[in-house]
Amino acid sequence: MENLSKIKREHMLEFLNKLRDEHGDDDTIIAINEIESALTSKKYGLVWEEHIERVDEKIKTNVPVFTEVEEKEILADPSLSYNFLLEGDNLHSLYLLEKTHKGKVDVIYIDPPYNRGKDDFIYNDNYVDEEDNFKHSKWLSFMSKRLGIAYKLLNSDGVIFISIDDNEMSQLKMLCDSIFGDANCIGVIIQNKLNSKNEANCTIKLAT
Repeated sequence: MENLSKIKREHMLEFLNKLRDEHGDDDTIIAINEIESALTSKKYGLVWEEHIERVDEKIKTNVPVFTEVEEKEILADPSLSYNFLLEGDNLHSLYLLEKTHKGKVDVIYIDPPYNRGKDDFIYNDNYVDEEDNFKHSKWLSFMSKRLGIAYKLLNSDGVIFISIDDNEMSQLKMLCDSIFGDANCIGVIIQNKLNSKNEANCTIKLAT
């Protein structure tokens, strides 16, 4: 069975190559390259409008560093391997851990914002409400950066557990498949709870 989308795309790329041969000025070449990039970009899976976080901009000029707070020292047996509690912006912290713990982590558990549109998700210092037309793409931009680094932190036998509800479950599953590989998804654990209004809530742990 022929892939019609692929055939159309190949015809358009051939036409772009003809235009590239006929028009050699810089502006036209730049425009053609941008169109070609769009035509050859991802055609299956999760696609969203990418957004830049302010923390991304800060990292360009302000490199985060570890600073020990001695009065918050976690006392333990000095003969054993020590643990530490890292406090700070989660993206800053992940970038630091990538430098010190890349490929060394056994288990990661995260409980990200559920993006319910009810003051549970802050993006660039503003709450993302249910009327925001880009609420899903903002959430995906937020998550993709952090999960991308989490993937680098895990060792070859590592596992990540993610709590989420049905607001972003389908998006999260596709995002994890693209980062960790769909063959590495162990499964979904559904936990049913009853809140004070006797409404069923669903917490899902995605193990990858």
